[in-house]
Amino acid sequence: MAEMSADAPLQLRRCTLERDFGNARLDLEVRYKNSSPRPLFMQPPDVRLTNAAGKDVPPFILPVERPASVEAQTTSDIRLRFWLEKTDLTGPLTLEIRGQKLEVKNSTPFDLEKLENKKPKVWTSAVWMP
Repeated sequence: MAEMSADAPLQLRRCTLERDFGNARLDLEVRYKNSSPRPLFMQPPDVRLTNAAGKDVPPFILPVERPASVEAQTTSDIRLRFWLEKTDLTGPLTLEIRGQKLEVKNSTPFDLEKLENKKPKVWTSAVWMP
């Protein structure tokens, strides 16, 4: 897993979870250092969010939005969006960008029912409390 040091290539800045009835949108704000000689577009297969079962969580991309990107040999703050089901919140969530892994939610189950609908909740670590 990526470390939370200031020079780690993948760092968590903020997690925002917004309930939409039985599902939720997760916005991840991360800092990523692209050491590649090519720009990196933040979309599968280079970018994945996996749940405890190892299943990929689908990205949440509106048709009018272009995927975030990080230019070659630069570090950027980016926002990634995912569409979660209730079961995705029962264990850890791990973000992987080109082999760099970062835990964005720890293994403690999170009960989506405790979150008010359409009221975003923000965390700055992998420890999510209702």
